Amino acid sequence: MIACNNDKTTPGYTFMDDMYSSPSLETYEASEFQPKGMEAQQPVEGTISRGYVPYEIPNTPEAYEASKMLTDYPEGYAGNDEALLKDGQELYGAFCSHCHGKKGDGNGILVEREKILGVPGYDATRLPDISVGSVYHVIMHGKGVMGSHASQLTYDERWKIVRYVWKLREDQAPKAE
Repeated sequence: MIACNNDKTTPGYTFMDDMYSSPSLETYEASEFQPKGMEAQQPVEGTISRGYVPYEIPNTPEAYEASKMLTDYPEGYAGNDEALLKDGQELYGAFCSHCHGKKGDGNGILVEREKILGVPGYDATRLPDISVGSVYHVIMHGKGVMGSHASQLTYDERWKIVRYVWKLREDQAPKAE
């Protein structure tokens, strides 16, 4: 009864004050309890964030050539699944079409306005030796004047774009009569 009172505007008495208002530590605050003397610590070596898929191929011309040997999609990204292609089309429209064009012919709005020149289309005559692996590699590291889009797109989004780019490539192939 000693902690209670009739005045509703005061909290009354608090026992075990450290449990009532716990001390919080700011991210980069000095801390005598942590090994390096600071609250923020580096993650354990080898830690991979949830949902992150590492890409081990470096950004070199030799690695780009090696990426052309990767011809298979990861599980769940092959085929003509309507939802997959629709998502890929939306992402392509947001990240790629302004340079590569809506049809993947290399005639995007920036090319038409001559802001960027030499943007390739995806047809087999202009890029005969690309593969799904090399398209993914270019999204990850960039090539020529195209910068990397790795920080802007998740693993899932990158493969959806690759699948849609490959559909555009197939659409540009000459039809056998």
